[in-house]
Amino acid sequence: MKILDLKLTNFRNHTKLYMEFDKDITLITGENGSGKSTILEAIHILSIGRIRMSKYDKDLIQYNKEHCAVEANIETKDQQFNMEIQIIKNDKFENVSIKKAKINKVPKSMQYFTGIFNSVLFSPQDIQLITGSPSERRKYMDEMISQIDLDYKRSLNDYLRAIRQRNKLLEKINKGFGGHSEIGFYTQQILKNGIIIQEKRESMFKEINPIILENGKILNDKKTNLEISYKKNEMSEKRLEEYGNREIAAMTTLIGPHRDDFEIFFDGHDVSNFGSRGEQRSSVLALKIGEIDFIEKKKKDRPVLLLDDIFSELDNNHQQAVLETIKGKQTTITSTATPGFLSDRDLKIIELPLK
Repeated sequence: MKILDLKLTNFRNHTKLYMEFDKDITLITGENGSGKSTILEAIHILSIGRIRMSKYDKDLIQYNKEHCAVEANIETKDQQFNMEIQIIKNDKFENVSIKKAKINKVPKSMQYFTGIFNSVLFSPQDIQLITGSPSERRKYMDEMISQIDLDYKRSLNDYLRAIRQRNKLLEKINKGFGGHSEIGFYTQQILKNGIIIQEKRESMFKEINPIILENGKILNDKKTNLEISYKKNEMSEKRLEEYGNREIAAMTTLIGPHRDDFEIFFDGHDVSNFGSRGEQRSSVLALKIGEIDFIEKKKKDRPVLLLDDIFSELDNNHQQAVLETIKGKQTTITSTATPGFLSDRDLKIIELPLK
């Protein structure tokens, strides 16, 4: 899988930007604030259909502009696509925007759009997968599985929609305005879709765990034992009944996939609470390499790698592990300067700002 070129319009600090990518390695250099990370973010949006680091889509639109756009020509093992996402401000509501997607200039739903192009983004902020809140880890699960499984995307969208409606009814019941007759429908919706979501998450962790174990041994030493534990917030009709009164009191659904989490154990200890900074970085790197292998296995095509200024945070052993991962995969790297260990590699260098 490859990205051939990229065009940005009013996207964060890029008013107009066009660049072409090398089939192997493209290095984007420039001072801090020049928009290097923004380029990788734009590419990754074409894979997952949403932004990673901001709360609202409209935050991507350049100040004083009404819309922004990301457009790219993509090559998979089977064919080429022109992909485009537009985000348009909504004049009536401050934090609401309209998002439109096109494949080969034909409008498509976001559900259809995401997953055609696959990429894996690795940045220093990924340490949040270890140290951050469970919501960060749930978002990571959803982004990874949604890239390769359309049924998962459908079930997740239906589940979240049903949760929102069910929570409104719980609030209504709490305040004495009825809603008992309606809540059963949404309970069945979250049960049906929640079970599918958790089965697919469980399957993903089962597949990725041996990969992470092996990566841990390569990154550290052969005795290292790295393991992910999926913390499933089990849902069933019986449990929902048991939690019924508590949910009405809390006015929210208390069990289900939206309460799932996962933990990473490094030689038996929870790396988020008891791991050193080095162990945490190593665990994230093993997880991201596992993500690459997982997507490649499922799609029978190599995802594009996006490495956002990560090498300064890695020791020599981990740098070499990343270089091994790069082999055979199109990779775009950002850095303030050319890393020394890449100086003898055949790569395309793009310096920002473009001249």
